[in-house]
Amino acid sequence: MRPKSHSLEIHKRRIRRPFSVGEVESLVQAVEQLGTGRWRDVKLQAFENAKHRTYVDLKDKWKTLVHTAQIAPHQRRGDPVPQELLDRVIAANNYWAAHQAKEQAELEA
Repeated sequence: MRPKSHSLEIHKRRIRRPFSVGEVESLVQAVEQLGTGRWRDVKLQAFENAKHRTYVDLKDKWKTLVHTAQIAPHQRRGDPVPQELLDRVIAANNYWAAHQAKEQAELEA
C-alpha cells in the first residue's frame, strides 16, 4: 500500500530566533497591561507584525523570563536581560497571580 500524498510533505523546522531586548520590553509591557494567560491578545497588541513569533513563543518566553528573574545572576545563560526588566517581570507575575487567585476565590464563594 502506498503512503498518502500528504505524508510526503516536507515539514521545515522554524529557525530559532532569540528575543531581542526590545522584544522582551514589548512582551513585559503587554503582560503588565493584559496579564498572563492572554497570549493571543499579547500577540495581537505587541507582536502583530512579528510573523516569526507565535503566541506560544510569547508564553514560553514569559515562563523563561520568570524563571530567569528568580535565579542568581551567575546561573543565567544567554544574552543578559536588564535587571530592571526582570524586576518588572516579577512584579507583573506577582500581580497577575494574585489577581487570578482573587478571581478564583470569588468564583468559589
